Amino acid sequence: MKSEGIPFSSSFARSFLWLALHDRDQRRVTGPRAPGSPAWLFALGIGLFLACSPTIGRAQTPTPAPSIFTEDRAESLEKQTLAGEFSERLSRYSTQKNGDSDEDQESNPIELSSHLDADPIPSEKKSQDNLAAPGLAAEFRKRLTDVEKQLKKRDEADAKKAGEFPTHKITGFLQLDSVFYSQSPENIATVGNAQDGTGFRRARFAVNGKVAEFTSYQFEMDFGTAGRPSFFDNYVEQGNLPFFGAVRAGQFLQPFSVDAMSGFRNLAFLERSLPFLAFVPFRRVGIMASNNTDDERTYWAYSLFRTGGYNDAPLGDSRYATDFGNIGGYSVSTRLTHLLYYDEFAEDRYLWHVGFSYDYSQLGANNSPGSGAPGNAGSPKPFYQARTTPEFSLGYPELNSTFGTGVNGTPLFVDTGRYQADNFNLMGLETVYQSGAFSLQSEYMATVVQSVVGPIFYQGAYVEGMYRLTGEHRGYDKKLGSFKNPVPFADFIPLKSDGIRGWGAWSLVTRWSAVDLTNPSKLNGHYYNSVTNTFTGTSNSGNGVLNDVTVGVNWYLNQHTKFQVNWIHAMLDNTQKGNSTAELYVSRIQVDF
Repeated sequence: MKSEGIPFSSSFARSFLWLALHDRDQRRVTGPRAPGSPAWLFALGIGLFLACSPTIGRAQTPTPAPSIFTEDRAESLEKQTLAGEFSERLSRYSTQKNGDSDEDQESNPIELSSHLDADPIPSEKKSQDNLAAPGLAAEFRKRLTDVEKQLKKRDEADAKKAGEFPTHKITGFLQLDSVFYSQSPENIATVGNAQDGTGFRRARFAVNGKVAEFTSYQFEMDFGTAGRPSFFDNYVEQGNLPFFGAVRAGQFLQPFSVDAMSGFRNLAFLERSLPFLAFVPFRRVGIMASNNTDDERTYWAYSLFRTGGYNDAPLGDSRYATDFGNIGGYSVSTRLTHLLYYDEFAEDRYLWHVGFSYDYSQLGANNSPGSGAPGNAGSPKPFYQARTTPEFSLGYPELNSTFGTGVNGTPLFVDTGRYQADNFNLMGLETVYQSGAFSLQSEYMATVVQSVVGPIFYQGAYVEGMYRLTGEHRGYDKKLGSFKNPVPFADFIPLKSDGIRGWGAWSLVTRWSAVDLTNPSKLNGHYYNSVTNTFTGTSNSGNGVLNDVTVGVNWYLNQHTKFQVNWIHAMLDNTQKGNSTAELYVSRIQVDF
């Protein structure tokens, strides 16, 4: 009697099934027992379990199963599917081979092996099965091996991905500026005697990266602006959120104006336009959400932030990313842009960008006793103040600048003065057209301030044109609706074996910009008086209209280095002292990394 190859589980299953049937026959003879006889139920249960598990144990040493069955991979659909199919097909083959029948189940278990020796499968069928069995096993081993390889690759990729975070990238840039002034006597009498000089306009260092696949951060400080150093873009951002897109919290550029969002290192001029310098809140501490349409032709962003910056100043950068006060001090800003035209095959070379921005700011104040007094932070009452230099600034920005003097740096040319107000509404329109090497950009901004004497209206605008003599174009960031520096076709004198390759990229730029900061006479008596720390002053000496005309040349030695020269013709119409002019000859060397 041969028992080699007989599944161990099949023999035991038949034995337990025989016990169950024998117990059933005994009940017919001896009479009914209590329902659900333990012996009968137990034997039947064990028999059925073993009958359904034909691969548990063998008389012969079995061929080791693929290692996939020894892994705890219940979550793997591929393994479950193939393992189930493998078990089902081998069970079917084993059943055919062993010739199970009702007679066998009712036979004495001692005689089962002899019944199995009499193979009920016809010889021709047996021959086919003998040929099929090795091929079947080989097929499944191959398929399961492939699955194991795929899962191993996935596990390695997951492990590699988990080890990628946090990431970091060091970046920054330097801007070294020089200036020579030529003022008319009337201009010196109005704004002060501007001093020639050289210095770092910006010296910025930043680290950015990701702490998870969709969680990014940035830490940035500037060592050349007010504060030395000052907080700039410091935030954490969570991306890939339904509806919201990306949500950013910290200090960052508030969404307003293409001029603002394009970044300092990407400026075609040494400074942004007069309307931006006069009106935009810029960096503040807050929270912002931004998103794009699927085709990335439309971008929108909206934010909630603290209004006041340094000492509750409502405009410009927040020097220390800190603002506090019990009165007001909250703002909302939003920006929407769209590409009316975009050539998908030309990589930003041909496009027409339009946009709209809106900001509502509730002005803030610190009502703690002593607020605004010398040596103390804050302002005793909410105030508004807009002011600007010509489109250039150099000096000691950490020192307070007052209208009419150039002792601390480039003098202010227009200034509304500080007066009591509750809130302001700022609106902006923007458009940029680019056709290859030529681009044209323009914005209009208007502000309505709710002051103690009623609404006051200010406005400004600019238009600028650029032409790249060497044929390059400005890059466009669809994620932000902003522009980048052109990338030279050939760097300036690269040290290669074949000699000089090119002269970098050259660009001619020109801009006209204007801003009107004229106050109504009824504001007299409501200006801030620093001596008494009250809003009872009458000075409006900085009121007026400023127009700038700028012509410049930009030389991009390579993607990260540029040299800029601007001539700025400033034309001032001061409400008290009349017209005056000033010429500014300015230059910049910039390197970024």
